[in-house]
Amino acid sequence: MNQKRILKNIILTAAASLGLAVFARADVPLEEPMAAPAGQGLLGQHFATLTYSYIDLDDSPTHADGFTFAFNQPLRAGLDGILSYNWAQTGLVAGERLNQQSLDLAFRAFSTAYPWGKPYVEAGAGYAWTKFAGVDDNSFFWELAVGAELQVAPEVTVTPFIQYLDAPDLPGNGTWNFGVKGNYWVTSQWSVTAAIERDDDQNTAFTVGTNFRF
Repeated sequence: MNQKRILKNIILTAAASLGLAVFARADVPLEEPMAAPAGQGLLGQHFATLTYSYIDLDDSPTHADGFTFAFNQPLRAGLDGILSYNWAQTGLVAGERLNQQSLDLAFRAFSTAYPWGKPYVEAGAGYAWTKFAGVDDNSFFWELAVGAELQVAPEVTVTPFIQYLDAPDLPGNGTWNFGVKGNYWVTSQWSVTAAIERDDDQNTAFTVGTNFRF
């Protein structure tokens, strides 16, 4: 795997840690944002999140470390807006480190009509800045995803998802990501979260982090 292909996979894996959506049901009237009850999952909540990801890059002598900081804001019933910043860097590759930063903004739509959980759809976009061996590169990227937040206990949710991402101006094709996220509300304002995801290039990301509700 060449250096730019590795870097593209870092971008896509980092972006996959937070799904962003622009789908909304036309039959839901505009109304004041509604937060989910305390102790529920993350959908429909006001919160900030900070996560760390260890990214095991297949066919590479090194790994990558990634950090994500984001805000989630309910905009109306069944629709959240998310702003996130991602930073990632590999270990040494050919004597240099690959570095990437990205910023994305979009929305997530979900349904509360089912007792077993909240299915959702996503679509989002952002921009990434990369640097390797003194050479800068950048690209627009976009993503689509589906998943479901499953309420397994009053304070615990598990969220399996499938996601497709692409950065058209970087080498290689788009990437499919498959993963599962978990969240546990320790108190009414603070939770811990973890995730594992794998893409179709056999790269695997292990994520841990925390959320603060406000």
